[in-house]
Amino acid sequence: MILITGFLVSAAALLSILAFHISVRLLNRRLNLPVYLVLAALGSGSVYGLLRLSGVIVFPSGHTWSVDFFDASWRDDGVRFLVLFGGTFAGTAAALLPRRNRGGDSSGAQIEEKT
Repeated sequence: MILITGFLVSAAALLSILAFHISVRLLNRRLNLPVYLVLAALGSGSVYGLLRLSGVIVFPSGHTWSVDFFDASWRDDGVRFLVLFGGTFAGTAAALLPRRNRGGDSSGAQIEEKT
């Protein structure tokens, strides 16, 4: 169980890193609208995955009760959606946060000392 959870977390982390770099590239080109549209779609997919994982949304064709946590079809679908959409949502949302100055030059006002 720990190995499966670790794999799922690492898959979500890799997706978030990839989405972060793609979103930063799009934002540097001043393409904000596609980033916001993708963020809205990823947010709805994350919410669906969370509701499916928690058992709020259960379809009649899925077998629901099992001793094994990942043996119920609604949990499997919820985890798949949450890893795919949630990790990508996190990377895209992180790219929208204000970036700090990583280089030596600053874009803000500088305080100059008088001698």
